[in-house]
Amino acid sequence: MVLFTLICTSCTNDLKVLAPYKNITVVYGLIDQNDPVHYVRINKGFEGSGNAYTMAQQYDSIYYPVGSISVVLEDSSTTSYSIVNTYKLDTITTIPLSPGTFSYPKQLLYYTKASLNPADYYNLVITNLKTGQKIIGSTFLLADIVFTSELYGSRIFSVSFNQFAPATIAWNSSANARIYQITIQFYYDEVTQAGRTMKSINWVLPSVTSNILNAEAAMETQFTGQQFCSFIGSSIPYEAGVTRYVDSIGIVFTSGTDDLNTYVQLSQPPLGINQDVPSFSDVKNGVGLFTARHIQTFYKLLNSQFIDSLVSEPQFQDLHFQQ
Repeated sequence: MVLFTLICTSCTNDLKVLAPYKNITVVYGLIDQNDPVHYVRINKGFEGSGNAYTMAQQYDSIYYPVGSISVVLEDSSTTSYSIVNTYKLDTITTIPLSPGTFSYPKQLLYYTKASLNPADYYNLVITNLKTGQKIIGSTFLLADIVFTSELYGSRIFSVSFNQFAPATIAWNSSANARIYQITIQFYYDEVTQAGRTMKSINWVLPSVTSNILNAEAAMETQFTGQQFCSFIGSSIPYEAGVTRYVDSIGIVFTSGTDDLNTYVQLSQPPLGINQDVPSFSDVKNGVGLFTARHIQTFYKLLNSQFIDSLVSEPQFQDLHFQQ
């Protein structure tokens, strides 16, 4: 399960509105104090007598006209909950939407470049300027994770090819975070007659959930060098005349709120006879998701033992890795 391919600043349209026709606002936004720009997608929910797929392809059917709604982000103190700052979100249409059910490539997003305080509480307030209706989403932000393994301290990340000696990434859970996921970015150089090119592949580890929201709990995930090498071997194609060199890894650590975890769990395909997917919304007077996730990335070198395994183990010979 990929936690935040859900999860980044791009947005999806997979919230279904099945009520009789009325003006329903659909919201999707994930905020992170580490992001330089914070995006929110705001659509019109609709249901009519015509073909729904045809209506979904019409840009004007799913977006509010610019200027017809007001969108602000309220920054509140978590001690008094009084508003300390208000940021008006602007609109942007230069980020294309991939082909699919909904109108593309042009999409309308709302954004702000405000610097967010991870200690504060945030309300997204959408006001329909014609009806006066307010749609509100609220969330805490998530603090940096405190790691209890070698992730902070060393430039080298040690991975053994010995299946009985797994690498461990350990941390303490943080307040308001329920779900955690690690992605290992493997960077390597390819050398051909045309020159040298850096490439990368991403290994997404299974997500881990915490039973505690408001206190620290010891958590960890493990993987072996054999598992990592097998992923590399299955993800990098054989190419004649190519020589490869290990460069480094990026360890991308993503934490998400309880609401985000619920949304992810309910978005999974049903496995039983009942194929109805339950809906989830944390938005007042609308439907959708407005919550937080937090991404931290650490770049490390790999230890020589792991590189030796890629170079010398027979099952990886076709990759042509060199020291």
